[in-house]
Amino acid sequence: MSHYTLRYFNIQGLCEALRLLLTASGVDWTEEYPEWPREKPNQPLGHLPVLVVSNAGGKGELVLSETLVIERYIAREYGLLPADNLAAARQEQLRDQLHDVWSTHMEYMHSTGERSAELVTKFEQDAECLVGVHVAALQRNGNNGHYFGDTLSYVDLAAYAFFTFFSNAGPRSLEAKIGL
Repeated sequence: MSHYTLRYFNIQGLCEALRLLLTASGVDWTEEYPEWPREKPNQPLGHLPVLVVSNAGGKGELVLSETLVIERYIAREYGLLPADNLAAARQEQLRDQLHDVWSTHMEYMHSTGERSAELVTKFEQDAECLVGVHVAALQRNGNNGHYFGDTLSYVDLAAYAFFTFFSNAGPRSLEAKIGL
């Protein structure tokens, strides 16, 4: 049986959807909080998150980096993404939209001046589009609390993590700034 070790900071950040995926999958997993930046050179791509899979399919150790790659690996491995490529692509598209809006928010949090104002406008436009697309997807599925079908999926967990993040993002958050 595989064991998963997630390396990240002790914050919600990029990894909350991944933590939810690991928990929902019922796998054996732990977290490590590397001393940063001292441990930076020891990471495969020089940043976090990193997922270490011990005994990956009986083939030894697998080390993955990049948030969305790790999420999709876990989602596929444990049936939270459908095997059908078209159905999976529909979920991945919604997930990537969430990630894009989150990335705009994070850039805003570290910006100043004119760039900050540009990012507020971009976030307003992207957030409005996101709400419309996600509401439509939920409605097409009968407003049953799931994006697709009637069981928990990858995008269900990613959306939960996304909206939880924004409910806790604080006064400098774009959500607070534009009054979402």
